[in-house]
Amino acid sequence: MRLDHTIFKTPLSVEVTFDKSNPWEAAADPRGLWPVQSGAMGKQNDFGVVSDGHGFEDSPDCERISGGQNSKGPYAVAIGRQANMLQWGFYCAPDRMTESGRKAFLNAIVYMKQFDGQRPLVKKASRSRDWLIQYIQIARDLDTKYKQNADSYRQWITKQFPPIVIEKCGLDADKLEAWRIRNVEYIRNNGRSFAMDMDLVTLKQSNRKPEFLDWVVERLTNAPDDALARKLAKRYLGEDVEDPVAFIKANRAWMFFSDTGGFRWFVDTNAKRAATSAGRAR
Repeated sequence: MRLDHTIFKTPLSVEVTFDKSNPWEAAADPRGLWPVQSGAMGKQNDFGVVSDGHGFEDSPDCERISGGQNSKGPYAVAIGRQANMLQWGFYCAPDRMTESGRKAFLNAIVYMKQFDGQRPLVKKASRSRDWLIQYIQIARDLDTKYKQNADSYRQWITKQFPPIVIEKCGLDADKLEAWRIRNVEYIRNNGRSFAMDMDLVTLKQSNRKPEFLDWVVERLTNAPDDALARKLAKRYLGEDVEDPVAFIKANRAWMFFSDTGGFRWFVDTNAKRAATSAGRAR
């Protein structure tokens, strides 16, 4: 929860207090839970909604503002923004909201005015590699927290990792975490699971760091027909980019990588447009 965010400060002053009596995911925030609403869930209040928090902010037009008590865990987003869209996941009538909840909601409406006209830069196409962290934590808790349904969770987690990783590590959480740390920069999406990009492993080149863009430019400048560089450019810049060198040089300052957008690079058109307008104004 980001207490420094604008929706907790202005135009209304929001006094946020925390309730430590609920043990739900206590490790996620030692401060406790912020009471947003009152009344029995499913009776006096309807159930709300959360968004996938893993990789939520890998697009510059997204903000994670607060999580919330839910069945998907502490990483899920209850209050968040993408471009001109606000998610207020808590679902109750105003008379069931706490005073701080009502004020924060009103502040959020005011805050969103500045994003009028924006459109999302990225459409979700895959899960972020950050999900590996949660999968490994579930593997670690199979005999405790998930003991009752351990077999189902075991089968599910096994499908999330490349088969060769399961062959070597099994569901040993320590081994899986060691593998993740060594290889996290080489992960790509493979449908509903993750895969290793063996080209990147050989090159020791991350797909999401800016150095990848520099590598593509250097390789294709020196050898325009470099098959490997062209293959990786298509894979991570998009099939529609005909001239990777020209594309990168024209957009380098505004490019960002998104796992959730399909494990590829995008251009922050909002920032580019603002920079271009500022340049013309001068």
